[in-house]
Amino acid sequence: ASATIFVVMAILGTVTKKDLSRWGSYASAALIGLIVAMLINMFLKSSAANYIFSFIAVIIFTILTAWDAQRMKQIYENYSGQVSVDGLAVAGALALYLDFVNLFLQFLQIFGFSDRN
Repeated sequence: ASATIFVVMAILGTVTKKDLSRWGSYASAALIGLIVAMLINMFLKSSAANYIFSFIAVIIFTILTAWDAQRMKQIYENYSGQVSVDGLAVAGALALYLDFVNLFLQFLQIFGFSDRN
């Protein structure tokens, strides 16, 4: 499930003509709010809230995957002749890797394969 969503959203972010920067900023703000809510839930220890937060995190990281893919494409098109392409590749790979890992971890949480509970 993680790989499918990641690949589809990365392709969508790369080929779409629509500007996803607004969605990316909303998702980034939602991610900060989710982190705060998860920190509060560490003390409350509500498994229902943890389950809901996992679904919200999947939505957030799905949006961030498309946004990061589009952003990396735009950066490459704008600055490929002026800066090292290797540095762009590393930065893009790191951002997309973090999106994928977080998607995977949240799916583990949803499907119950995590040993946190």
